[in-house]
Amino acid sequence: MPMPKSVTKVKKDGVEFVSNVDQVEYTMKELERAALRDTAKFIRKKMKELVPVDTGTLKSNIASWVKKSRDTGEVTLHIGVYSPKTAKKKGKTPAYHTHLLEFGTVNMRPQPFIRPSTLNNIKTIREIQGKYLSYIEDVEKAKRSIDETEDISDD
Repeated sequence: MPMPKSVTKVKKDGVEFVSNVDQVEYTMKELERAALRDTAKFIRKKMKELVPVDTGTLKSNIASWVKKSRDTGEVTLHIGVYSPKTAKKKGKTPAYHTHLLEFGTVNMRPQPFIRPSTLNNIKTIREIQGKYLSYIEDVEKAKRSIDETEDISDD
């Protein structure tokens, strides 16, 4: 959906009162999505740095999804590993062993890479999110950072 136009509310005695509420709400939602996309890119990079590499299967299956709910319009960020079905659809070898590395087994110590990539970088994640929140004051920066496409990334 493109950015809504400003709506004229009242015209009285030669003075025109204009409401930008729709435009501001739209911009805030889209900045939220942009911040989540940028955050996802950062966390994916950190996950790929932490994941132990043997064949590279797991590393190539790390991905993120930024989606808008059809019902509520709420934006959510999911970061993880492709399901076997999705991996096959994308021509990748499925990474069936993700949970074994993250949590370990009776005979193998855990080698977590999902949780630490987020928990150890909270400060940077806040900085990324804060950068986009500051764009609310600068309409041009806000417009440049908005990308309305659904985002599924695995660079």
